[in-house]
Amino acid sequence: MKILIVDDEPLILKGLVKIVEEVAPVGSDIGSAFNVPEALETMKRFMPDVTITDIQMPEKNGFDLIQEARLEGLCDRFIILTGYDEFDYVRQALRSGVVDYLLKPLDKKEIAELLNRVKEELPAASDSEYSRHAERILAYLQTNYMNDLSLDHLADRMGLHPNYISSLFKKETGDTFVNYLNSLRIREAQKLLKSQPQLTVDAISRQVGFDTKHYFAKVFKKYSGTTPGAYREIREEEGRTE
Repeated sequence: MKILIVDDEPLILKGLVKIVEEVAPVGSDIGSAFNVPEALETMKRFMPDVTITDIQMPEKNGFDLIQEARLEGLCDRFIILTGYDEFDYVRQALRSGVVDYLLKPLDKKEIAELLNRVKEELPAASDSEYSRHAERILAYLQTNYMNDLSLDHLADRMGLHPNYISSLFKKETGDTFVNYLNSLRIREAQKLLKSQPQLTVDAISRQVGFDTKHYFAKVFKKYSGTTPGAYREIREEEGRTE
């Protein structure tokens, strides 16, 4: 099991890592980060099964981390560990669907039981099972990329846990679910821009699964290095000179 611990206090973070190393299930891999941006970057490489995070941190807080990590498909299970026993925080944590809300100082027995419970909920799979799941998921995306897809939707459709799918994507494609889906959609958009000159950019954006033309253009430029309109003009010019 991969566990990420996030806290902006260096000494506290060091102590938390030491405690979790002592009580985590055998074979667990433990990472750490000092703030939300660092945590998100670490998640992209580490793909944790569960993240233990403080709430109060500079710039962005623990709830921001939960929201952004889930949006990017980087982690789905979170344990909040904070020194604040405030009703508003507890209520927000419940709304965020966290695994649990713990108070500092960290109780070894409590976190040990919690981590073991999380591990029991994580499906184990052999390499052959992993490959079969990957093949089924990638095939589904290939034929449904134009629909409104999310990690939770995919998990429900496949009967798998979102975090398992995140790990699977990282292993099989080297990328996150969101990046893989966007890349697939942009490749299909490029084909349409080249082969369907009668279609507007707005129509193509909807056809490949984007809600708005503006967001489509933003993602297209990120993956292609240019705007959809410029891409079409370049390809048309190439066609005239061949």
